[in-house]
Amino acid sequence: MNLKMQNRVFILSFLLPAMLIYGIFVIYPILSGLTTSFFQWRGTGAKTWIGFDNYQKLLTDENFINSLVNTFKYTLVQVPIILFLALLFALLITGTKSAKWANFYRSNIFMPFVLPGVAIALLWATIFNPINGLFNIVLRTVGLDSLAHEWLGDPDTAFWAIVWVKTWASIGFYTLLFIAGISNIPKEVLEAADIDGASRVQKSMRVIIPMLSPVVKVVVIFLILNSLKMFEEPQLMTAGGPDRSTEPISLYMYEQAFSNFNFGYASAIGVVFFILTFIFSIFTIKTMGGDANEEH
Repeated sequence: MNLKMQNRVFILSFLLPAMLIYGIFVIYPILSGLTTSFFQWRGTGAKTWIGFDNYQKLLTDENFINSLVNTFKYTLVQVPIILFLALLFALLITGTKSAKWANFYRSNIFMPFVLPGVAIALLWATIFNPINGLFNIVLRTVGLDSLAHEWLGDPDTAFWAIVWVKTWASIGFYTLLFIAGISNIPKEVLEAADIDGASRVQKSMRVIIPMLSPVVKVVVIFLILNSLKMFEEPQLMTAGGPDRSTEPISLYMYEQAFSNFNFGYASAIGVVFFILTFIFSIFTIKTMGGDANEEH
């Protein structure tokens, strides 16, 4: 065996365990879900072949269409809000002259991100409780009884309550990404802007933000993917209600599989959503990174 072949065997021996794990926990579930989508199956017992009936049912299922719309609605609302706030906080923290306070702000804004999603959802469900929730108690205490509301029981406010919780929970991670990007900007560039008399706002708008373009692209892609797969907040805070106004497609798929025991139909939902997410992700990556070559 020559040296080149030995190197290939050596490299393959390291890649094989990772490829095996990836095949078992990623490729196999995808193929299994695709196969199951062509059957009527309750999770146990024999499977009944029904062909494309599950996919045809999706076209006329109003609840599926509603969950799909809600999912993309979450994405369209959350992405710009979190992007703007994370960038704003990063600029404010890096602009703080005291390193002690900067570390304090950085630690506190990142803290919610390390909490489990289930704990966060249950915490905020308690805070938004209409009877003894902290939010309404504070409003009544300061004399704003008229503003006390059933926040998670009203379709007009339940959606925005979940968006707020998701924003609060995840903004710290993206803020740290922007802080890391700002710290990599050459000090000479920032010092040149100061020498030219640029104000803090001008330096942020004309120097820092344009140089953060690669980081912004990464953050946007992360935000879109995480928004598409959100589950814990609507599941634990509203159970998709009221009147399915907060139900994303992941929760509807869960309902079909584990409440209605319709695993074949749930698999069809998963396959369609996987394809849509894949297409949307590729489009986003191409759009956000399409000018990378031109920049160089």
